[in-house]
Amino acid sequence: MLIFDDLVCSLVFLGVFRLSNNALKRITFSTRIQLLGKSIRQVKTKAKVVALTYDDGPNPPYTTWLLDVLEQHQVKATFFVIGKQVEQYPETVKLMLDRGHELGNHSYSHTKMVGKSLEFIRSEIQKTDLLLYELGIEGNIHFRPPFGIKFIALPYVLLRLGKSTILWNVDSEDYKLLESQVIVNNVLDRVKPGSIILLHDALDDLGGDRSRTIIATGMIIKNLKKSGYQFKTVSELLALRN
Repeated sequence: MLIFDDLVCSLVFLGVFRLSNNALKRITFSTRIQLLGKSIRQVKTKAKVVALTYDDGPNPPYTTWLLDVLEQHQVKATFFVIGKQVEQYPETVKLMLDRGHELGNHSYSHTKMVGKSLEFIRSEIQKTDLLLYELGIEGNIHFRPPFGIKFIALPYVLLRLGKSTILWNVDSEDYKLLESQVIVNNVLDRVKPGSIILLHDALDDLGGDRSRTIIATGMIIKNLKKSGYQFKTVSELLALRN
Protein backbone atom coordinates (compact mmCIF):
# COMPACT_ATOMS: atom_id res chain seq x y z
CA MET A 1 0.00 0.00 0.00
CA LEU A 2 2.81 2.42 0.88
CA ILE A 3 4.54 1.61 -2.43
CA PHE A 4 1.31 2.26 -4.31
CA ASP A 5 0.77 5.54 -2.43
CA ASP A 6 4.30 6.73 -3.17
CA LEU A 7 3.87 5.80 -6.85
CA VAL A 8 0.66 7.77 -7.18
CA CYS A 9 2.16 10.87 -5.56
CA SER A 10 5.26 10.55 -7.74
CA LEU A 11 3.16 10.42 -10.90
CA VAL A 12 1.18 13.48 -9.86
CA PHE A 13 4.37 15.32 -8.98
CA LEU A 14 5.87 14.46 -12.39
CA GLY A 15 2.84 16.10 -13.95
CA VAL A 16 3.51 19.43 -12.26
CA PHE A 17 7.30 19.56 -11.87
CA ARG A 18 7.63 21.74 -14.97
CA LEU A 19 5.64 24.53 -13.33
CA SER A 20 7.53 27.64 -12.30
CA ASN A 21 8.47 28.20 -8.67
CA ASN A 22 5.82 30.91 -8.42
CA ALA A 23 3.16 28.56 -9.75
CA LEU A 24 4.16 25.83 -7.28
CA LYS A 25 4.05 28.27 -4.38
CA ARG A 26 0.63 29.50 -5.53
CA ILE A 27 -0.76 25.95 -5.53
CA THR A 28 0.80 25.12 -2.16
CA PHE A 29 -0.45 28.21 -0.30
CA SER A 30 -3.70 28.82 -2.20
CA THR A 31 -7.06 28.40 -0.51
CA ARG A 32 -8.62 28.07 -3.98
CA ILE A 33 -6.41 25.56 -5.83
CA GLN A 34 -5.97 21.90 -4.87
CA LEU A 35 -4.57 19.19 -7.14
CA LEU A 36 -6.21 16.18 -5.44
CA GLY A 37 -9.40 15.67 -3.45
CA LYS A 38 -11.79 18.38 -2.33
CA SER A 39 -10.98 21.75 -0.83
CA ILE A 40 -13.83 23.71 0.78
CA ARG A 41 -13.41 27.39 1.58
CA GLN A 42 -17.06 28.46 1.61
CA VAL A 43 -20.51 27.08 0.88
CA LYS A 44 -22.60 28.22 -2.04
CA THR A 45 -25.91 29.33 -0.54
CA LYS A 46 -28.23 32.30 -0.61
CA ALA A 47 -29.05 31.89 3.07
CA LYS A 48 -27.34 34.36 5.41
CA VAL A 49 -25.38 31.76 7.34
CA VAL A 50 -21.70 31.62 8.31
CA ALA A 51 -19.36 29.39 10.31
CA LEU A 52 -16.98 30.72 12.95
CA THR A 53 -13.85 28.54 13.11
CA TYR A 54 -10.96 28.70 15.56
CA ASP A 55 -7.54 27.13 15.00
CA ASP A 56 -4.60 25.97 17.12
CA GLY A 57 -6.19 25.25 20.49
CA PRO A 58 -7.31 24.24 22.98
CA ASN A 59 -5.46 26.97 24.82
CA PRO A 60 -6.83 27.77 28.29
CA PRO A 61 -7.66 30.16 29.73
CA TYR A 62 -8.38 31.83 26.37
CA THR A 63 -10.39 28.93 24.96
CA THR A 64 -12.49 28.83 28.11
CA TRP A 65 -13.16 32.57 27.97
CA LEU A 66 -14.04 32.25 24.30
CA LEU A 67 -16.50 29.47 25.12
CA ASP A 68 -18.17 31.80 27.62
CA VAL A 69 -18.60 34.50 24.95
CA LEU A 70 -20.07 32.01 22.50
CA GLU A 71 -22.39 30.68 25.22
CA GLN A 72 -23.51 34.20 26.05
CA HIS A 73 -24.54 34.76 22.43
CA GLN A 74 -25.90 31.21 21.96
CA VAL A 75 -23.55 30.55 19.03
CA LYS A 76 -21.91 27.24 18.12
CA ALA A 77 -18.48 27.25 16.46
CA THR A 78 -16.02 24.76 14.99
CA PHE A 79 -12.61 24.39 16.65
CA PHE A 80 -9.76 22.85 14.65
CA VAL A 81 -7.64 21.48 17.47
CA ILE A 82 -4.03 20.32 17.68
CA GLY A 83 -3.56 16.78 18.97
CA LYS A 84 -0.80 17.54 21.45
CA GLN A 85 -2.99 20.29 22.92
CA VAL A 86 -5.89 17.84 23.21
CA GLU A 87 -3.61 15.52 25.19
CA GLN A 88 -2.60 18.38 27.48
CA TYR A 89 -6.08 19.85 28.03
CA PRO A 90 -8.68 17.05 27.74
CA GLU A 91 -11.00 18.76 30.23
CA THR A 92 -11.15 21.86 28.01
CA VAL A 93 -12.02 19.61 25.05
CA LYS A 94 -14.79 17.97 27.07
CA LEU A 95 -16.14 21.42 27.94
CA MET A 96 -16.15 22.36 24.26
CA LEU A 97 -18.13 19.23 23.46
CA ASP A 98 -20.49 19.74 26.41
CA ARG A 99 -21.26 23.23 25.08
CA GLY A 100 -22.24 21.74 21.72
CA HIS A 101 -19.34 22.93 19.60
CA GLU A 102 -17.81 20.97 16.73
CA LEU A 103 -14.20 19.81 16.87
CA GLY A 104 -12.04 19.35 13.80
CA ASN A 105 -8.54 17.96 13.29
CA HIS A 106 -5.66 20.43 12.81
CA SER A 107 -2.90 17.76 12.92
CA TYR A 108 -1.07 16.43 15.97
CA SER A 109 1.96 18.74 16.05
CA HIS A 110 0.98 21.67 13.79
CA THR A 111 3.87 20.92 11.43
CA LYS A 112 3.81 22.21 7.86
CA MET A 113 2.89 19.18 5.75
CA VAL A 114 4.92 19.98 2.65
CA GLY A 115 7.91 17.75 1.97
CA LYS A 116 6.70 15.21 4.55
CA SER A 117 6.25 11.49 3.94
CA LEU A 118 2.81 9.96 3.48
CA GLU A 119 3.40 7.93 6.63
CA PHE A 120 4.13 11.05 8.70
CA ILE A 121 1.08 12.88 7.36
CA ARG A 122 -1.22 9.93 7.93
CA SER A 123 0.08 9.57 11.49
CA GLU A 124 -0.50 13.27 12.25
CA ILE A 125 -4.11 12.98 11.14
CA GLN A 126 -5.01 9.58 12.55
CA LYS A 127 -3.36 10.15 15.93
CA THR A 128 -5.44 13.30 16.47
CA ASP A 129 -8.62 11.61 15.21
CA LEU A 130 -8.07 8.83 17.76
CA LEU A 131 -7.64 11.31 20.60
CA LEU A 132 -10.91 13.00 19.66
CA TYR A 133 -12.80 9.71 19.30
CA GLU A 134 -11.58 8.70 22.75
CA LEU A 135 -13.12 11.88 24.15
CA GLY A 136 -16.50 11.05 22.67
CA ILE A 137 -16.63 12.45 19.13
CA GLU A 138 -18.51 10.29 16.64
CA GLY A 139 -18.59 10.22 12.86
CA ASN A 140 -16.31 11.92 10.35
CA ILE A 141 -13.89 14.54 11.67
CA HIS A 142 -13.07 17.45 9.37
CA PHE A 143 -9.43 18.37 8.73
CA ARG A 144 -7.74 21.74 8.28
CA PRO A 145 -4.02 21.76 7.36
CA PRO A 146 -1.59 23.71 9.55
CA PHE A 147 -1.17 27.21 8.13
CA GLY A 148 -3.57 26.19 5.35
CA ILE A 149 -0.60 24.74 3.44
CA LYS A 150 -1.00 21.68 1.21
CA PHE A 151 0.47 20.36 -2.03
CA ILE A 152 0.31 16.75 -3.24
CA ALA A 153 0.92 14.32 -0.38
CA LEU A 154 -1.52 15.81 2.15
CA PRO A 155 -4.51 16.06 -0.23
CA TYR A 156 -3.79 12.52 -1.38
CA VAL A 157 -3.79 11.15 2.18
CA LEU A 158 -7.01 13.03 2.95
CA LEU A 159 -8.60 11.61 -0.21
CA ARG A 160 -7.68 8.07 0.90
CA LEU A 161 -9.08 8.79 4.39
CA GLY A 162 -12.34 10.16 2.96
CA LYS A 163 -11.74 13.67 4.25
CA SER A 164 -12.06 17.07 2.58
CA THR A 165 -9.71 19.98 3.17
CA ILE A 166 -11.62 22.62 5.14
CA LEU A 167 -10.13 26.08 4.57
CA TRP A 168 -11.77 29.53 4.73
CA ASN A 169 -12.75 32.48 2.57
CA VAL A 170 -12.71 35.10 5.37
CA ASP A 171 -9.38 35.64 7.11
CA SER A 172 -9.70 37.77 10.24
CA GLU A 173 -5.89 38.11 10.40
CA ASP A 174 -6.10 37.97 14.18
CA TYR A 175 -2.79 36.07 14.21
CA LYS A 176 -1.14 39.44 13.47
CA LEU A 177 -2.22 40.53 16.98
CA LEU A 178 -4.35 43.32 15.55
CA GLU A 179 -6.66 45.44 17.66
CA SER A 180 -10.12 43.96 18.15
CA GLN A 181 -11.87 46.50 15.94
CA VAL A 182 -9.47 45.79 13.06
CA ILE A 183 -10.18 42.06 13.39
CA VAL A 184 -13.90 42.82 13.32
CA ASN A 185 -13.55 45.04 10.25
CA ASN A 186 -11.55 42.37 8.43
CA VAL A 187 -14.43 39.94 8.92
CA LEU A 188 -17.32 42.29 8.20
CA ASP A 189 -15.68 43.63 5.03
CA ARG A 190 -15.24 40.13 3.55
CA VAL A 191 -18.17 38.10 4.82
CA LYS A 192 -20.90 36.77 2.53
CA PRO A 193 -23.56 34.04 2.76
CA GLY A 194 -21.88 30.69 3.26
CA SER A 195 -18.60 32.11 4.55
CA ILE A 196 -16.15 30.14 6.68
CA ILE A 197 -14.41 32.61 9.00
CA LEU A 198 -10.87 31.99 10.27
CA LEU A 199 -9.98 32.98 13.85
CA HIS A 200 -7.57 31.56 16.45
CA ASP A 201 -7.44 30.46 20.08
CA ALA A 202 -3.77 29.69 19.46
CA LEU A 203 -1.16 28.37 21.83
CA ASP A 204 1.57 30.73 23.04
CA ASP A 205 4.14 30.15 20.30
CA LEU A 206 1.44 30.74 17.67
CA GLY A 207 0.04 34.01 18.93
CA GLY A 208 0.10 34.24 22.71
CA ASP A 209 -2.53 36.59 24.13
CA ARG A 210 -5.89 35.90 22.42
CA SER A 211 -7.89 38.48 24.38
CA ARG A 212 -8.32 40.65 21.26
CA THR A 213 -9.86 37.71 19.42
CA ILE A 214 -12.23 37.04 22.32
CA ILE A 215 -13.41 40.66 22.34
CA ALA A 216 -13.67 40.66 18.53
CA THR A 217 -15.77 37.49 18.58
CA GLY A 218 -18.52 39.15 20.60
CA MET A 219 -18.46 42.19 18.31
CA ILE A 220 -18.54 40.04 15.15
CA ILE A 221 -21.51 38.07 16.43
CA LYS A 222 -23.47 41.20 17.36
CA ASN A 223 -22.82 42.89 14.01
CA LEU A 224 -23.61 39.86 11.90
CA LYS A 225 -26.76 39.09 13.84
CA LYS A 226 -27.92 42.68 13.23
CA SER A 227 -27.38 42.03 9.53
CA GLY A 228 -29.57 38.93 9.67
CA TYR A 229 -26.87 36.25 9.78
CA GLN A 230 -27.13 32.95 11.62
CA PHE A 231 -24.18 30.91 12.85
CA LYS A 232 -23.56 27.25 12.00
CA THR A 233 -20.86 24.70 12.62
CA VAL A 234 -18.89 23.63 9.54
CA SER A 235 -20.90 20.40 9.29
CA GLU A 236 -24.19 22.30 9.54
CA LEU A 237 -22.98 24.74 6.89
CA LEU A 238 -21.95 21.96 4.52
CA ALA A 239 -25.40 20.39 4.89
CA LEU A 240 -26.92 23.56 3.42
CA ARG A 241 -25.01 23.37 0.13
CA ASN A 242 -27.22 24.11 -2.89
